[in-house]
Amino acid sequence: MERVAPFDHDAEPAAAETPGAGGPRYHALARTLRSEIENGTYPVGGKLPTEMELCKQFGASRHTVRAAIDRLARLGLISRTPRIGTVVTASRARQGYELAVGKVGDLLQYAATTRMRVVSRQLQEIGEDADPTLQPFLGQRWLVIRGVRTGEAAAAPICYNEVWVHPDFRGVQGAEQDIEASVFHLIEQQFNVAIARIEQVIHAAALPADIAALLQVDPGTAGLWINRQYRDANGRLIEMALSVHPAERFSYRMVLDRAWRGPSEGG
Repeated sequence: MERVAPFDHDAEPAAAETPGAGGPRYHALARTLRSEIENGTYPVGGKLPTEMELCKQFGASRHTVRAAIDRLARLGLISRTPRIGTVVTASRARQGYELAVGKVGDLLQYAATTRMRVVSRQLQEIGEDADPTLQPFLGQRWLVIRGVRTGEAAAAPICYNEVWVHPDFRGVQGAEQDIEASVFHLIEQQFNVAIARIEQVIHAAALPADIAALLQVDPGTAGLWINRQYRDANGRLIEMALSVHPAERFSYRMVLDRAWRGPSEGG
């Protein structure tokens, strides 16, 4: 049964909160406020306007403004204290990136706010030393795209990317130099397939010299390795992607809501 959310009198029309070419509206507000902090409009030690004042300035809902402020806080630009307000704590965002994931669309948004610079693109035969996920495809020639992903005004790369594309889709276009969207999104658009499930495994390991060089860190630096398998509704593997992050620059946040069922009968 579809669950209908209660009406929020403070909310804007749905279109105002829907991701567009630049992503959700709160991303634009966060970028603007970040720019104003960096150029001294809101100096370190000073305060940002209140939520209500920002709502009026931008013609935005409280939900949108709060999401933008949360983003600034995660960048280390501000701190919030009850009865004091929102204080600017830094004029430059700390180096790092946080990925908050609750649904497939969040990964699309992550791609929309970052950019992948392609280092190499080649066809490669699946060998016996391949990732276990690819072992069922032994001998097939998959498209392999390798590169580094950067964020907004980031001085150093967020991660190393290695994307393995199923032979059926290795003709995907738009993944030759800089990729402004995710590879799996390009595949969906061009081949009329839909990603229905993403399986993800995260583990920690030191970075080898070649990946460390691309990420501008020392070999042996602690890293987070994220392996994602993109599958259609029938479970067919469309793409396998590996993202490798220097641990000190990246955090991964996931919110899992438990459906409330109410007290059990007789309980």
